[in-house]
Amino acid sequence: MQTQDEVVISRPIEHIVQAGPENRNILKLFVCSFNNWVKCPQDALEVCADIGNALHDMILILDDIQDETILRRGLPSAHMVYGIPLTVHATLYKTFLIMQNLLYYAENRKDIALDDFVKLGIRFFTGQGLEIYYRDIERCPTFHEYSTLIRGKSTAVLKWGVHWLKFCAKKSKMEFSEDLYNKIGLVLQLYDDYVNLHNAKYATVRVFCDDLDEGKFNFPIIHGIQSHPNDHRLLDMLKQRPLDMESKKLFVDILESFGSFEYTRKELEKLKNGILTDADNMNMGKNPYLERILEDVLGNLETEIYYDCCD
Repeated sequence: MQTQDEVVISRPIEHIVQAGPENRNILKLFVCSFNNWVKCPQDALEVCADIGNALHDMILILDDIQDETILRRGLPSAHMVYGIPLTVHATLYKTFLIMQNLLYYAENRKDIALDDFVKLGIRFFTGQGLEIYYRDIERCPTFHEYSTLIRGKSTAVLKWGVHWLKFCAKKSKMEFSEDLYNKIGLVLQLYDDYVNLHNAKYATVRVFCDDLDEGKFNFPIIHGIQSHPNDHRLLDMLKQRPLDMESKKLFVDILESFGSFEYTRKELEKLKNGILTDADNMNMGKNPYLERILEDVLGNLETEIYYDCCD
């Protein structure tokens, strides 16, 4: 039971929760797919999902502040309603609540859980910081630099979820390869980058091509800029952070003509094949959930994925 003071400082967090679930919480699907191997009991799985959802919400709220995002889940972003100071404070407060819950369920493995939380937190914020750095100095990162920051940002959050799954199942010694984590982390980010610019349904949930509003160098944009170094239109337009629909449509048309979306689809297919190979090489048995998610996500990039393999 929360005190009145706790209710007041948690309002920015509750705002995003009340707005409803994220339509494209692919991260949760991938985390839960690991349960085919971990075999976490249903009650513990629900605890893990709650902790994961709380972390996801906290990260989204912080993202919205850093990216100056206006809408989230069809409603004004939390900082647009409660202001930046209280919203930042709420994310810090939520971080410690998440840590408290994790240590509670880690039981006699608290030292391992805390060490894991800190290490992955540093890894996540390093990746997130590099993404902001490249955006703010208006320099297009190389594919290697992009992959490095994503291995920090997206992979860290994925590992957080899977490690909590193992803690809740009391199987913390079960290991998965770093390469598997990294490939899935890249799929998560490339999928998000692709649908941000190319999925019409996504535009109805947030803002059409809002990565352009933020001046963000996502994967198709990096390909477009690097594959045509003598054509400066994409970089010049991105620096302006276009808000009008016509400029955004022109930007997307240029990416299409440069083959950037096709290139992204091919990279996703390579990652899918690599993930399935890595999974087979672990000799832990088939994982139909993981196979289904990869087929659905990569085979239907123009549609939304709604099912929940945690159920």
